[in-house]
Amino acid sequence: MKIAIGSDHAGFRYKEMIKAFLEDKGHKVKDFGAYSEDPVDYPLYIRPVAEAVARGEHDRGIVLGGSGNGEAMVANRVRGIRCALCWSKESALMARKHNDANMLSLGQRMLSEDAALDIVGIWLETPFDGGRHLPRIQMIDKGMSGTSRDKWSEEAASGMVGQGDKGPGESQTGKPGAENYDVTISFGYILYSEGKNILEFKVDPGLKRPTIIHVPASETWREETPAWARERREQILDRIAQKCVHFEYQWEEY
Repeated sequence: MKIAIGSDHAGFRYKEMIKAFLEDKGHKVKDFGAYSEDPVDYPLYIRPVAEAVARGEHDRGIVLGGSGNGEAMVANRVRGIRCALCWSKESALMARKHNDANMLSLGQRMLSEDAALDIVGIWLETPFDGGRHLPRIQMIDKGMSGTSRDKWSEEAASGMVGQGDKGPGESQTGKPGAENYDVTISFGYILYSEGKNILEFKVDPGLKRPTIIHVPASETWREETPAWARERREQILDRIAQKCVHFEYQWEEY
């Protein structure tokens, strides 16, 4: 997995420890600083981490400070980032299972070294549960700023919230008749969704080899997929491919 990491001076020591821990596990880590315990302003080092994850250049991001509060606040100002401030193994587990947190914030002054490493390990290994949690994640990622809660809920129910990148010639508006979809890429799976219609594809993450995306062969696709997707295999796979351009992958049919 490609992981971006950053801290201020108050999180520097744990950043170095976690960086070594990740590299030991075979992950590719990019350090955005800080590079010493000399006092710095944390937004200057945290926001670039969040932006790199949001652009898809890294699969996950980890940020650290004294408490982790400010770091989480900075990261969550970047669209597409779901940064969880974790203080226990249980909080890390729920951040992944229910919230699909793509960034983790830790407070060096709040945790022992062992606790911090335990949290990082669980956060890396725990998959997103999907299911009933997916529409809520879509609302976080694609929610319309400036709308009231009732209007937002109405739009989410009608399928207008949570729309992803569109293919050539497709509407970006979410108006009736537009073909809207979303592609969610995570460690271990890819979800393709059109409103409440969802397809899930298993992924073997690439650490020292390309990422493997498991897809049904043509005949299996027609037998196993629901009616709405049955005759659209190439279109759906092409849309997924457009979202995977930031990493090396290959399809594996079954």
